[in-house]
Amino acid sequence: MKLNYLTILLFALSIGSATSVKAQAKELVRLYTIAEFDAKGKEVPLTGPNLHLLNYLETQLNIQFDLHRVPWKRAIENALNGDGMLMGMSITKERSEKFAFSEPINGNGNWLVTRCDRSFKYEKLEDLRGKTIGIVSGTSVGEEFDRQANQLFQVEHDTGAGIARLQKLALKRVDSLIWYGGISNAKEIEESINRRYEIKQDGNAKLFCVANKPVSILTNHFAMKIDSDKNQILQRISAAILKGRKDGSLPALMNPN
Repeated sequence: MKLNYLTILLFALSIGSATSVKAQAKELVRLYTIAEFDAKGKEVPLTGPNLHLLNYLETQLNIQFDLHRVPWKRAIENALNGDGMLMGMSITKERSEKFAFSEPINGNGNWLVTRCDRSFKYEKLEDLRGKTIGIVSGTSVGEEFDRQANQLFQVEHDTGAGIARLQKLALKRVDSLIWYGGISNAKEIEESINRRYEIKQDGNAKLFCVANKPVSILTNHFAMKIDSDKNQILQRISAAILKGRKDGSLPALMNPN
């Protein structure tokens, strides 16, 4: 009887140990995305859809993201050194020579924001001639915009993607800035921006206006430095994203065209 009890106990312990090892055997994936700050200097949390996506991928792929939110230029430099994965990079020809990309995460609008008292009509890039436009360092606003930068118009590079950019615009240090938002309409983006900025102009008047059409609409992706061995995780992520969209676990991709 004692022998049987001991055997059962050892068997139970071995099962528990195996379960514990299995639970801990998640692959750790270092992930970089841009840091954004509010008017009080506090980091703005990731959006609900992005958090849902990361949680979904962790569950589906038995991985754990080690999330680092840093200035975008630094994130790109770290990824180019082989140190982790990026979340939220758009595809350009130049980037495709250095990075491998996943299926699209979402559509992203690049919106032109001005002070309402200094707004101007925007329909095409030519309308930016002679202007100074604020962008986040290391980002792409689309290949045509990138080609015309510092030729047709000047660009002012910002290190972060938070409230400091709007403060710079409020102080008239730039004529306009590119605000990175979802595929929506200009009024929704405009209302969102003005809610984030606590200082109002002339009492309750809104301070910032958004052009009716975005400068460009791109898709964002997970990305890694090209490495045939390490890039397999991107293939797994892509398969999980496609599966999630098919079965409804993830929302459908909004068409950026």
